[in-house]
Amino acid sequence: MAAGFNGARLHQKVFEERYLYHADRMGYLVWGEFGDWGADVGGPPGDNQQPTASFVTQWLEAVERDYSHPSIVGWCPLNETAQRWHDRITVLDDVTQAMYLATKAADATRPVLDASGYSHRVPGADVYDSHCYEQDPELFGKMMDGLAEGRPYVNADADGTPWSVPYQGQPYFCSEFGGIWWNPDVRQGESSWGYGERPATEEELQRRFAGLAGVLLDDPRMFGYCYTQLTDVFQEQNGVYRFDRTSKLDVARIRAAQQRPAAIEQAERPSAG
Repeated sequence: MAAGFNGARLHQKVFEERYLYHADRMGYLVWGEFGDWGADVGGPPGDNQQPTASFVTQWLEAVERDYSHPSIVGWCPLNETAQRWHDRITVLDDVTQAMYLATKAADATRPVLDASGYSHRVPGADVYDSHCYEQDPELFGKMMDGLAEGRPYVNADADGTPWSVPYQGQPYFCSEFGGIWWNPDVRQGESSWGYGERPATEEELQRRFAGLAGVLLDDPRMFGYCYTQLTDVFQEQNGVYRFDRTSKLDVARIRAAQQRPAAIEQAERPSAG
């Protein structure tokens, strides 16, 4: 919150209830997620993702446990299930549909995102999203500028083969972007990585962050975004904070870049009359 974030994707794990208690208490908005690593069995293209029935049962256990936490504003059972879309029903299609429909049956009050980024398999799901790690704000803006015309950026295979059912006008957000590689303390021989070319200075990082976030803040149809990421994680060193949660850059500038009103907040609303 000190860095200007009003919420988070609780990414690839079912978080501790103590965390959710404090999110409830402090008005911090979160998405309930599930750890789906292990679904990709490395099979042939078009059938490489094979989540089992246990994904559905374990996910419903998490939804049942956390249903009453007001900080949770949406559910997302799967993440980056990259698989080509074709005319044959696959395990991924069935399990994604099952997790989505079971979530809707268990909780009729919250929106559900069938899969974050990548393979959207539920036509007309409540929410649609994408992941994009383009580092140049100008190019990032061009990639994101089709939302107003109903043609948002959608993740696909390297050759353009679709991974998802078509976008149908749902609320849309960029749920992963940025990931700017920054570790001013890296030691000789230490392994680290992030997305794109590592900035030469913190000033360069701050300008890049403000530019990327600004693209999304200035889009009147973009209802939110999720920056990658809050803290470093082992060798993935693209956090606003270090792994031990100490600051490694000017957090006040990160906050300032995000605190201006977003275009969607300023858009005119239709009258109730």
